[in-house]
Amino acid sequence: MKRLHRLVRGIAATLLVTLTALLAMAPAAIAQSTDPIVIGAVLSLTGRDAAFGQECLAGLDIAVEEANAEGGVHNRPVTLQVYDDQSNPILAAEGVRTLVRQFAPVAIVGSNTSMVTSAAAVAAQTVGVPLVVPEATKPEISSIGDWIYRVCFVDPDMAGGLATYAYSDLNLRRVAVLTEERHDYTVSFARYFRDKFIELGGEIVYQAGYKAGATEFDDLVKNASTAQADAIMVSGFYAEAGNVIACAKRQNCNVAFLGGDGWESDGLFTSAGDAITDRSRVYIASHFSGDVKRVKVRGFVDAFREKFGRRPNTSSALGFDAAGMIVTAVTDAATQTAAGVKASLLHVQHEGVTGHITIGDTRNPAKKVIIMKAGADQRFAYVRAISPESLVSAEAAQ
Repeated sequence: MKRLHRLVRGIAATLLVTLTALLAMAPAAIAQSTDPIVIGAVLSLTGRDAAFGQECLAGLDIAVEEANAEGGVHNRPVTLQVYDDQSNPILAAEGVRTLVRQFAPVAIVGSNTSMVTSAAAVAAQTVGVPLVVPEATKPEISSIGDWIYRVCFVDPDMAGGLATYAYSDLNLRRVAVLTEERHDYTVSFARYFRDKFIELGGEIVYQAGYKAGATEFDDLVKNASTAQADAIMVSGFYAEAGNVIACAKRQNCNVAFLGGDGWESDGLFTSAGDAITDRSRVYIASHFSGDVKRVKVRGFVDAFREKFGRRPNTSSALGFDAAGMIVTAVTDAATQTAAGVKASLLHVQHEGVTGHITIGDTRNPAKKVIIMKAGADQRFAYVRAISPESLVSAEAAQ
């Protein structure tokens, strides 16, 4: 019995010491509740993909400012810690590890193109931090693991939407496909466009590859013309696509031009020179248009223009939505930690400027594809919203 009494007294003493320690820690815990919520960003701010990374960061900045103007998250300010991956997959992976080690973010946004983002995703899955992908569309990225989420739709949606619009609205039947070699995004996008266009009844009359940075496309354009193509689809980025359009003008090759979100940059107009006029048929499939009349979109466009003195583009909008989705997930999370945000993201409902974002088991949102037309005013004008399955009226989208 004495031994039992000693045991009880020992347990009571231990509980007393533990309770005293917890009470002593209480002020610190209260103080910590006002610590910032850290969102990380691994973006291509320099290098080949800088045009996308810089615009994405601008959108992130607007979203963080708006969150803090509304009181932050649970009265905690939101801060952004940024790492420049220099458009390099190796540095993207290092960026994820560095941000986690130094700042313990609740989530990371990144990166901008599929090849770079794939490396960041592997690192995020390994260290256990949610990676919210703003604009890399290769489908396999979200399959890397359950810490990977996406704001943008994937290549089958974007390429399928472009193919559907080309076939059904533009009445194109014979398309030449030029693809940048050795890039995850371009190879994937070309494959899904080709499959959908053929499924619809169209014909791919010529296919060729080119290297990144190419400036001479005379032979490829000539071959496409010889094959009697109605259109040339360039699965690549803005600089090379602009060069193809300029080359076609020199050869008097009067075809339509089709591309994806990799074209959406002022650099397209720089490369094309005076080859893009109001009579040109230059169409892209992308994620966002500032012409859409939804209140959320108008507010974002106005805030962006006030801060940066220019219109936002798709990269800006997807950056804005990526940060906004994270803020929504943090607000709803059981704990404001990486693990808590991971669980919350799976059920997030976020009204973004690129559409309503609902994340399901695939961790990819289902959203409408936006078709835009490039004009002589050097901007992309809204044409309509479309999905791979069916056309959606412009009025319904707006």
